[in-house]
Amino acid sequence: MTPPILIIEDEYALAAALSTVVRRLDATAVVAASGQGGIDKLTAQSYALIILDVGLPDMSGLKVLEKIQALPQPPPVMIITAHGTLDTALEARRLGAREYFLKPLNLADIQRAIREVLAPVKLEQRAETTMIGNSEPMQRAFAVIAQASGNDAPVLLQGPPGSGKSLAAQVIHRHSARAEKPLIVFRADEWTADRAEAGLDEAIAKAEDGVLFLDEISAWSKPLQAALMHRVNSGTLKARLFSASSQEAVPHLREDLFYALAVLQVLFPPLRERTSDIPALAVSFLGGKVLSAEALSALKAHTWSGNVRELKTAMAHAAAVCGGSTILPHHLPTSIVKPDETNHLEDTMKRSIAAWLDQKTTGPDETMPVYDHLLETVEAAMLEALLKRFDGKPTRLATAMKMNRATLRRKLREE
Repeated sequence: MTPPILIIEDEYALAAALSTVVRRLDATAVVAASGQGGIDKLTAQSYALIILDVGLPDMSGLKVLEKIQALPQPPPVMIITAHGTLDTALEARRLGAREYFLKPLNLADIQRAIREVLAPVKLEQRAETTMIGNSEPMQRAFAVIAQASGNDAPVLLQGPPGSGKSLAAQVIHRHSARAEKPLIVFRADEWTADRAEAGLDEAIAKAEDGVLFLDEISAWSKPLQAALMHRVNSGTLKARLFSASSQEAVPHLREDLFYALAVLQVLFPPLRERTSDIPALAVSFLGGKVLSAEALSALKAHTWSGNVRELKTAMAHAAAVCGGSTILPHHLPTSIVKPDETNHLEDTMKRSIAAWLDQKTTGPDETMPVYDHLLETVEAAMLEALLKRFDGKPTRLATAMKMNRATLRRKLREE
């Protein structure tokens, strides 16, 4: 039987609300209205969890936390406070508090945090990997990366900042015949205009017959592009060339240089266009922690202007503030859990539907399609996507989404 949960809170209404949350999780709530009362109850029995207010009438909750941590086997503690000063937060963490919640409380967050304590997720050992992605554009990118690893041709990597170009260059190098040779990175923006060509020659000399990675090649000046092309044509450049661009390289490069660098091209999409990859990417950055469904939903709704690099930083933040094994929404950066009022996925859907309707309804009124036919097309696409989520089983879909089973079967037959 699961030990009870001790709630040390002097506000009757809040203690009652927290007790309701605990009972909702099939656990027993024990309430103490003072610090000393909580300490007394701790000596009587063991607890699965303690929810502890800082502002108690007889002593600071931090003093109670210190006494809890002195026990032979202290239970996990969640701190709640109406006055979240920096000193309070630092001291709570120093004393080993698992979670730190500010009033007014989000009881849904509290419930998720309690559930994670009562039924912690078993962590699986995951094999280390270099690049992750099951989406179609990433699968295409992986195919070219594999080809590039097996030959010596120049490679052009294109995609928005933070999408994985530098990592791809490292992967290709590590699996190529030049893996034991140096990989030298040259960025023109690290040099003044009058020293850029000398910097390029210095990088070429360091690379020798290894790999020279030319970062942000599309931002190079025309004279520097000409200098590189001269070295390619002269045969003095022995290194294999990788180049990267955060924008389409064609309009910004000399034509001859583009063809010299882009024998193989790897295209990386922005993260917002491959949200199906977010779960695996996020978990790979968490160092063994896992994501709750609610946190994952918040990640998928974010716009990710910084792409995979931003996701990695967000997961580092979440792992640093999470005291347990499961990332909950309140562990995520504020920019993710409190996004802009517009949801980019919904906006994308609306724009796509508007473009599709514009195509279907262009022409005189007498040629307009029947509204029900348009609706059936949209619904068929939605049902197809939903069925994939439920392993192609209509019964599971109907139950989970509260649909009439007979109606669902009829709609599926009509597709």
